[in-house]
Amino acid sequence: MKSPDSGQGFFLCADPWRQQGYQTAHATRRDRLLTSPHFSSAVVTAVRNLAIQQAVYVPLGAMLALIVFAFTVPGYHPLSQHLSELGLMPGLPAKAVQVGAVVSGSAIIVFSLALLAQSRRFALTVLTSTLFGVSMVSNGVFTTGSPLHGLYGIGIFSILTPLLFLAELGPAASTRMAWIARAISLLGMAYLWLMLSGFDPEPYRGLTQRIALLPAFGWYTFAALELRRSRV
Repeated sequence: MKSPDSGQGFFLCADPWRQQGYQTAHATRRDRLLTSPHFSSAVVTAVRNLAIQQAVYVPLGAMLALIVFAFTVPGYHPLSQHLSELGLMPGLPAKAVQVGAVVSGSAIIVFSLALLAQSRRFALTVLTSTLFGVSMVSNGVFTTGSPLHGLYGIGIFSILTPLLFLAELGPAASTRMAWIARAISLLGMAYLWLMLSGFDPEPYRGLTQRIALLPAFGWYTFAALELRRSRV
């Protein structure tokens, strides 16, 4: 019978010095990996891509959720009332419009900053898009009737965003993006003209707003998908 201290027992036991050396080497390799420029660059790229790709869903999704929710609010008329008028109602409707505006605006700002980090060629797109995002956040913070609601209409510059993106994307732009960018900017100008001219029909102000809003927020979905396709 073999004793507990036989050679077999020796090989079954871990060598503490060898184990310590392995752990030290493993920690050294891990530290080198974490401090490697390639690792840092990969992390930055992954975060930037995530910030861009969230725009496929969040800006348009938040607005769609708010539009659908508005149909469930008693005493509110979606066809004739703007979404911001939910903020004048007590309780959940006011909270919903605040959350929806802040979420969509914040997502647009994150997308814009990530776009600038990807390439400075998009500087003008980033400028107008960021102004739109900031105006949306202010829509959630301040109720309609206040000049700070929309920051004195600064979001109007968003009409230029699709065209600027198309121009700054250059030859990498797809035919689909070329048509979408022009159509969305043209629709934004048409809605602006309706409001300034007074031709926006009173019984359908809510409807015309939603017709203009959905493409404006939907553009971020197309833009994020376009960046994924073109890999600029």
